[in-house]
Amino acid sequence: RLRREFPFVYIHELTRTAYGRPIYALQIGSGDRKILLTAGHHANETITSEVLWRFLFTYCQALRAERTVCGADALSLYHEAMVYLVPLVNPDGADLAAGAIAPGSAEYCAAAQIAAGFPDVPFPSGWKANLSGVDLNLNYPARWEEARSIKAAKGFGRPAPRDYPGGRPLDQPETAALAAFTRCIHPDLMLALHTQGSVIYPGPEETAPPGAHALAQAFSAASGYPVEPVPPESANAGFKDWFLQVFKRPAFTIEAGLGENPLPASQLPEITRALSAIFTAAMQW
Repeated sequence: RLRREFPFVYIHELTRTAYGRPIYALQIGSGDRKILLTAGHHANETITSEVLWRFLFTYCQALRAERTVCGADALSLYHEAMVYLVPLVNPDGADLAAGAIAPGSAEYCAAAQIAAGFPDVPFPSGWKANLSGVDLNLNYPARWEEARSIKAAKGFGRPAPRDYPGGRPLDQPETAALAAFTRCIHPDLMLALHTQGSVIYPGPEETAPPGAHALAQAFSAASGYPVEPVPPESANAGFKDWFLQVFKRPAFTIEAGLGENPLPASQLPEITRALSAIFTAAMQW
């Protein structure tokens, strides 16, 4: 549908997962400012993936009709910013958590075998990892050894439904492809979408890139989400941690919605409102 209705959106296949599912990157805009939006690192947090798709279609429709999006002129946004979207980093895990993988299939049985060693994690609704049992947002080379030690001390020293950082950084096709793509496009700003908490997490205050504080406040004003420091135990081996380390440019983790993952579809309208306001503010930055 995207290719048919909006040929001005470019679509790239970054890679295929271990189970053959494609991971796509989408590109729209003509501006010099490059913004990268990612969602779906965690299997049971893909309500943010749905929001990215909804925002993209809303933006495209506003461009075609020469209207506004979130109060901003869509054509002006198009000429001000180049936006890259990776809506679903973890399609294998997302299908499992959503119940789209048939019980009894090879994929389901492989995951169930891993899950059996972690009976405290609901299966499949509590699944965050990919189908290899690696938590993709702990698989980046930014204090990865610290993440491995912290998670192993909590019992996640082997493939698991969540919190296992992998055998080494970037040893999963999903993370290797996203890291390579990010190095290729060299974004000026990156937003990593997760759930839940309705909070904005910037990088460490002492190493904040220029402009990061003002951006965080603008995103907070647009969405109503407060800006809070990242808990120290959660500041290792994530995509945002790696981005800040490599590019030294503003990057934020947005924890959308409230409750227990996976969040119910009833929260989709409010999450869409908050995140769309943040996206628009990012393009106007």
